Amino acid sequence: MQGRRASWQRATMGIIVWLGGLLLASAPVEGQSAEAERQQRLLERYERMVQFNLDNGHVLPSVLIDAQMREVADLSLGERIAAWADLFHRRGDANYRFGLGDGGYVEEGRLVNDFSTDCILFLYRTTELGRTTSAREAVDFAYGTRFAGASLEGAVQADGRVDYDDPVHLDYSIDMIRSGIWGQEITPQLGETERDLSGTTRYPAGTVKYVPKANLTYGALRSGDLIFFVTDEKTKKGAQVREHDAVIGHVGVIKVEEGQPYLIHPASAALPGVYEGGKLVKVLLKTYLDRVESFKGVAVTRIQDF
Repeated sequence: MQGRRASWQRATMGIIVWLGGLLLASAPVEGQSAEAERQQRLLERYERMVQFNLDNGHVLPSVLIDAQMREVADLSLGERIAAWADLFHRRGDANYRFGLGDGGYVEEGRLVNDFSTDCILFLYRTTELGRTTSAREAVDFAYGTRFAGASLEGAVQADGRVDYDDPVHLDYSIDMIRSGIWGQEITPQLGETERDLSGTTRYPAGTVKYVPKANLTYGALRSGDLIFFVTDEKTKKGAQVREHDAVIGHVGVIKVEEGQPYLIHPASAALPGVYEGGKLVKVLLKTYLDRVESFKGVAVTRIQDF
């Protein structure tokens, strides 16, 4: 896992160095080589992508983001991630929209949509903001991690929209966990694990470990932990998720308050008597796990300071 973290850090730094080299290059001039012209076009395409994800009606203003980053700068990385999740929740102006659906961030080719989000985009955005020091850097980081190792010509369209169908993009949460990009998996530290014995075509039986609800040590969770909910294939909703070759049915961000872990997540549906659906919500993790029958346990990752 340490090697994987080093790999994604090198990949992210690689794109920053690559962009820096392009920025130092002179503008196209007569007689410029074909390769130099290509590099200039790529830089322009990359810049269109960045601007497509900054200071528009789909994102918080950069001035607000930068001010919040200064405010939380002295917190640990996990606390910063949780602070961003809590900020979005407290603002109350983000609704739930499935990324693959009409008008979702995938369809629109956006790295950022702070007002319409699903659970994966929320995980992306809160961790990217927590790991960077400016609104612009968060967009750079988003591309460098979500599309680590991608060809710019393949992953970014001419108008600046990203293509989530690019093969380097990780479409399954188990692959995200195993990549190490979104933290080290700490599932075994949270309670006695079991193997998922049903699996899917993509993940054979016995290859995924999780902590069952009854075994979870809530006190071992920290702010900023990323929690992945493992579907119970014996329930109707769990079986539907498995039909799409997925084991994970939902993800969220943990924020610990007065010793109790809370789940902050975009809720597609209401939890009767607890919260309404269609928006960002914060709920005691235990309450959520006790009430939602379609999940049988969890896997968790933790992003380390670096």
